[in-house]
Amino acid sequence: MLWSLLFITLIGRSTQQDPGWETIKLDDKVAFQSSVYTDNGLNYTADRALDGNKETCSNTVEKQPINWWTVDLLGLYEISCISIYNKDQHNVDLSSAHILIGNSSERNAADTTECATINTNTKGENKTFNCVNGPKWGRYVTVYKNTPGLVILCEVTMKGIKKEPFKLIKENKTWADALYHCREEHMDLVSILDNETQVWVGLEAQKADTPFVWLGLHYSCTLDLWFWADDHCVGFDQWADKTRTADCSISGAMNTSGNHLWYKKSVYDKYNFICAV
Repeated sequence: MLWSLLFITLIGRSTQQDPGWETIKLDDKVAFQSSVYTDNGLNYTADRALDGNKETCSNTVEKQPINWWTVDLLGLYEISCISIYNKDQHNVDLSSAHILIGNSSERNAADTTECATINTNTKGENKTFNCVNGPKWGRYVTVYKNTPGLVILCEVTMKGIKKEPFKLIKENKTWADALYHCREEHMDLVSILDNETQVWVGLEAQKADTPFVWLGLHYSCTLDLWFWADDHCVGFDQWADKTRTADCSISGAMNTSGNHLWYKKSVYDKYNFICAV
C-alpha cells in the first residue's frame, strides 16, 4: 500500500526529473502552424521548432486573431512536461498562451485537454511547463494563443512515455481465427468503446498490410444485435454504412487508410487484426 501511494505521488508531480519519463524524439514528427512568416524567401515553418537548433525558429504571421503551433507525435503519448526555448528578441511573447494535448488536430474542447498555461515570458531562456494535475495523454501537442501576438518557437522538447495498449498482428486470418489468436497470445480482439480508443486503434490500423483490419465486432442474427468480443454492446460507433442489419456471417473491420471507418465484412475474408494487449 505504501509503495502504491508513493508511485501515485511521483506520477502526480510530473516533473521533468520523474523516473520513467523519457525525452520524446521529435525531429521525425510532423509539425504545422496557423500561418508561416516569410522573410527574404526564408519560410519560418513549424518544423524549425523541432530541428534541434536553437538558432532556427518557427514563426506565425502578425495581425492574426488566433495563432497556434501543433506537432503530431504520430502515436499516443502520456506527456509529463513541455519545454520551450526562445531567442531574446522583441517580438517573442507567449504569455497567456495555452499548451493543449489531445487526439485531434482541430483543437476543439471535446478532444483536447489543457496541460498548462504559459504564465511567463519565454524570451531568451528555456522554460519548462509541467502538466497541471498530472500527465496528460494524446497524439497532438499544441501551443495555442488566442490573444494578440505571434507564436514563435525556437526549440520545443517534451518528456513522456509512449502508450501502446494495442498490437497489430500482420497475419491474414479469418475473423474467428483472429479472435482465437488474440485470446491465446494476448487478451482479445480489440473493442472500441469511445473516441479515444478509436484514435489508438486507427494509429495501429494504418500500419497494416491489408485494406482492412479485423475488430472484435460481430453481428448476431439471432439477437439482431452487434456486439464486441468482450460482450460489450455497441454504443459509440464509426460505421461507414449506418444500416445496422447484417447476416450471420458478418463481422466488423476498420479501413486502414483515410478516416478509419468501420465496414461489414464476411467472416471468411482474411485480414490483419488488432489485439488488446
